[in-house]
Amino acid sequence: MGSMNGARPLVLALLDGWGVRAEREANAIALARTPIYDRLAATAPRALLGASGEAIGIAPGRAAYPQAAYATLGAGRPVAQTATAIASMLHDKGAASLAAHPALQRLVARVRPLGGAIHLIGMVTPSGIAGHQHHLAVLAALLSHEGVRVWVHAVMDGQDTRPQSGIEHLAEFLDDIAGAENAGLASVMGRGYGFDGDTEPAALAEAWRVLAEADGPRTEYPTAYLDQCYRKGLNDDRIPPAPTSGYRGIRQDDALLLVNLQPNDALALMGALVDPVAAGFAQTAPALCGVCSLVALDAPTGDAVEALYASTTFGASFGEALSQGGRTQLVLTETAAESNLWNFARGGHAALRAGENVLVAETPARIEKRPELASAALTSEVLAALKAGDRDIITVEFANAALLGRTGNMRATVAAIEAVDKCLGKIAAQIEKRGGTLVLCGTYGKAELMIDPETGGPWRATTTSDVPFVLAGEQRGLTLTNGTLADVAPTLLRLLGLEAPREMTGRPLLAAAEAPSRISA
Repeated sequence: MGSMNGARPLVLALLDGWGVRAEREANAIALARTPIYDRLAATAPRALLGASGEAIGIAPGRAAYPQAAYATLGAGRPVAQTATAIASMLHDKGAASLAAHPALQRLVARVRPLGGAIHLIGMVTPSGIAGHQHHLAVLAALLSHEGVRVWVHAVMDGQDTRPQSGIEHLAEFLDDIAGAENAGLASVMGRGYGFDGDTEPAALAEAWRVLAEADGPRTEYPTAYLDQCYRKGLNDDRIPPAPTSGYRGIRQDDALLLVNLQPNDALALMGALVDPVAAGFAQTAPALCGVCSLVALDAPTGDAVEALYASTTFGASFGEALSQGGRTQLVLTETAAESNLWNFARGGHAALRAGENVLVAETPARIEKRPELASAALTSEVLAALKAGDRDIITVEFANAALLGRTGNMRATVAAIEAVDKCLGKIAAQIEKRGGTLVLCGTYGKAELMIDPETGGPWRATTTSDVPFVLAGEQRGLTLTNGTLADVAPTLLRLLGLEAPREMTGRPLLAAAEAPSRISA
């Protein structure tokens, strides 16, 4: 099959957090000035894509999240998530299935004879995205039953849950482990202190001091501490780290177990705990009995951590198909969203393929004051590659709407979206000049809903919204049908004249111009 006329060069602009919602109220995308996006969406073939629930391999009706969305984009099919598999295992087989895991048994065998403790670090949340409080409670109970001292470091959510709902979740968790006589709460803190990828150095240092050295104002009643923080206007993700009254820090012969569900969770925090000397926090480090994670962590941190379960993987990906088809590709992203394209969309494949190059720009600190993030730098690289003319496809990720949307700051999110639109204008101008194709593709919903309809407070979680797919350029006689994120890879491969791998169950969205359109207004 030959390439379709005008497809090369093809620029795929991935728009994180760019969901479609008809209502303007609390909709940062609708409220932003986006003349370039509006023009392209009005004049070029367009479609809506399902980007949540079963369309991306998660439970029906479940809101989207980056890991599942990008895996679906990269695989051209919904991909079963490790988090879903763990939840199903515990539901179907109970705690015994986890208790029998060889890595967990080895950890207990190393710690117990030395009288050490196991420190569980995990998110107290029912979200099941970055963690789940049930997994944390099950592990605390199992290890306590083995006669091992268990210290739980509770990380509060506030992004995939309502901003100040953590007090109820923590109370539920403490009730769940009340019968585990060897388990106790060691500390409480928000996910912004080392669990998320954009943690600032000062916040990470504060978290390390509390977990490693029990250095910080102590709290005897953790739920009361959360309530005090709420009264000061702090949400769950920004709860300052605080040790409990009986906690004494991480000591020699102790072990760490991160109760994570994604390979990019708590990388900064685990790196600092495993090697505080390299992190600049200490001159010496205690000799730990072991360091484990529930789900395998990204390298290089993951190289020093034994995983109970592998992270989500798959083959026959979009990038692999491009390489095998002899097409050259440039992939552009920024540090705060790097895992999306470097890990999740690649099925965990860590090495560059033939004809592939990946560039990662630095996300600025304090993103609410810099809502444009690294979009200008990414756009400059896109323009340079277009002028060089040596790439068949350029993929650029604009994470602005998602990252700023997660802050709950409407003004900053609107500014972030407008910054992306200006970048799209520069890219579109070059595409129009050179006769190529520009594809705009939302990846998951977020910024189109910024206010909680029930409480009236900020809504920081992702959504179940569809996302846009716009095909702009020199293509003639084409229209699009609605579909899902799984259809994006087969569509792009068709545009580039390549056959989709048989493992891809998605279908090309391309249709003849005379065919009836199912595109919603």
